Amino acid sequence: MPNNKCLFVYVGQSDMGFTLAGQRDYGMKREPQIGFAYLSAVLQQQNVDSEILDLTIHPHTKESLNDYIGKTDPIFVGFYAAAAIKDCLIGFLRSTRQKLPNLKIFVGGPDMFEYKDYIAAGADIYCLGEGERTIVELLDWCQGKKEKHQIKGIAYKDGAGKFHQAPAQEFIKNLDELPFPAWDKFDLNNYYDYHVFDMAQPYATIMASRGCPFKCSYCLSNKIWGGVCRRRSPDNVLAEIDYLVQKRGVKYIKFQDDIWALLDINWATEFCQKLINRKYNLKWRCILHPTSFLNNRDKILPLMKKAGCTSVTIGLQSVSARILKNIHRDPGQPAALANLVSQAKKAGLLNSVDFIFGLPGETEETIEENIKFAIKVKPTFCGFYALSILTGSDIWQDQKQGKFQGLPEDIVQKRCKEAARRFYTDPGVFFNTFFSIMKTNPKWILRALGHTKYLLNLSGVLGKKTINVNRQ
Repeated sequence: MPNNKCLFVYVGQSDMGFTLAGQRDYGMKREPQIGFAYLSAVLQQQNVDSEILDLTIHPHTKESLNDYIGKTDPIFVGFYAAAAIKDCLIGFLRSTRQKLPNLKIFVGGPDMFEYKDYIAAGADIYCLGEGERTIVELLDWCQGKKEKHQIKGIAYKDGAGKFHQAPAQEFIKNLDELPFPAWDKFDLNNYYDYHVFDMAQPYATIMASRGCPFKCSYCLSNKIWGGVCRRRSPDNVLAEIDYLVQKRGVKYIKFQDDIWALLDINWATEFCQKLINRKYNLKWRCILHPTSFLNNRDKILPLMKKAGCTSVTIGLQSVSARILKNIHRDPGQPAALANLVSQAKKAGLLNSVDFIFGLPGETEETIEENIKFAIKVKPTFCGFYALSILTGSDIWQDQKQGKFQGLPEDIVQKRCKEAARRFYTDPGVFFNTFFSIMKTNPKWILRALGHTKYLLNLSGVLGKKTINVNRQ
């Protein structure tokens, strides 16, 4: 009989075909699996223990993982699935199913539109969408209290080999009702993101909202979350921060929200003011939209800085009005982005802007526009990414119907590398970045020396990469 424990496994990512690096460098960035931490907290409410096994920290071969699972004898094993780790995960699933034919195996994550592949490889069930309610029903199934067809929010294959997709699980309307993630499952000193100069440990990530109000054609967020945007209250988020700082000694937090504060100036102001009053020695970063706080930036950005925010990331993707319309974005966003970067600099915030090359309507001329814009605006960092066509996205649908061909991959590859090289070797950008390092954290250079090749690849100076447009 299985014991009263469940096991969650993250197999780790190696493929980064959408970036110039090509391969993930876990010496520069490793983040706790917050989704597993939420599920673990829900299981704790059911008096069931769990373990989160991160193979980027505790490596396992297929054989050693199977041995560990066999010794642990869990109620079930849950794996995280994303397009970038699909091939690796499929290999583990096949091996585990062959070795442990009676083990209950669940898979969940953003690669939900490919659920049949994971089930065919050995998973009993793929969890679709939000998992906190579904995991309780799956526990009931494991304990013989419920049949598969009674569970919402899952996909599975019956005894006759036919696939079934159950009705969607209802979204949790009030996110404040969720327990805080089971942070006790992690040694937070094992996590960090040294892509930012001022990284400090222990490091944690926080989810303050779920969903995104926009419908970008290359993205899956709107589809995964059903177009519904929900946000925790400032006090609820701050209570979690209180725990992380006071009990776990956390010094740096990354907000994982698609858009921090969801463009709400009142939420952002209340959060920052209350965090300032706590007088924590805490730094944090977040993702903003080009239109975030459009009419209040002179007030909110300095307030964010005072509250401990040190870095913001903004996804622009393109400066071409035609391309922005093609991907369901406002052509006015480049101007709004330029202003946001300028205001962030005045507030003393490090800032990063992301572009995607190869979007619908892309030409070599529009790529050149992007490069020149980036050099003109001079954010602290710029990311130039090759388009990854995610299964289930609008672009994926267009590609299936022959409505989207895209630029040749070799051209996208060449221009991504060229863009990074031209940006980071621009004298103004170079000295801006250098002085930001020296002002913020000179010791970062010592860290960088151990990862020189990786960073030179990211900057476009070294490395030849192959783009896989079907990888996240």
